[in-house]
Amino acid sequence: MTLHFRSGQWDDACAMVERFHYSRRIPSNVQFVGSLHLDGGLFGDAGEMVAACFFSIPPTRWSERVLELSRLVRGDMQVPLSMLIAKSCDALKRKGESLLVSFADKTQGHHGGVYQAASWSYGGCRERRMDGVLVQGVFIPGRSANSRWGTQSPSRLSELGVHAEAHFDEGKHIYFKALNVAGKTRAKRLGLTHQSYPAACPLDEPGSAGRESGATPESRSNIALVAE
Repeated sequence: MTLHFRSGQWDDACAMVERFHYSRRIPSNVQFVGSLHLDGGLFGDAGEMVAACFFSIPPTRWSERVLELSRLVRGDMQVPLSMLIAKSCDALKRKGESLLVSFADKTQGHHGGVYQAASWSYGGCRERRMDGVLVQGVFIPGRSANSRWGTQSPSRLSELGVHAEAHFDEGKHIYFKALNVAGKTRAKRLGLTHQSYPAACPLDEPGSAGRESGATPESRSNIALVAE
């Protein structure tokens, strides 16, 4: 099987997120989209998209320039996501980026196996944090609440006539990738240190479509990659 790497395929990548990613939400402030495609014709053109990743400006403030790998998704075909991440990193390095970060959500049972397979550094686990609210039993992400009502504070929402309860995640594993010397210096200034990889979480489902945490080894013996 031959896979083709492409960038900037926004519409198809968004469709993959809406169909296969557990969040069903397109990230904000997207700066780069990378994707893997099957052969599309007799001349080896890129065809059907089988995996995609989004890099965005993080919603939380960092004192240094970083991009966050905000979505990583694949369809029903078990293509290696670490290959997609590696090619996207190469493209971002050529664009002048220095430091990338990503979070594996413990709430979803993720431990970041795919980032380990892609040789990213592990920076530890962030403690539990309020990530949104529950309105009539439905989870509303913090950014969506802010956009809709101007706040995600349960008390302020109550004043607006919206009964909401605070929702907390279970913490997130932090991974980072320095693309050059400047990125390593930037990571050091941010206090990102290299720690031992965490073990798989009990809720992990290796290889599941749309999951960030494909923990199973990714066989590439029958896969060839054609770059842009």
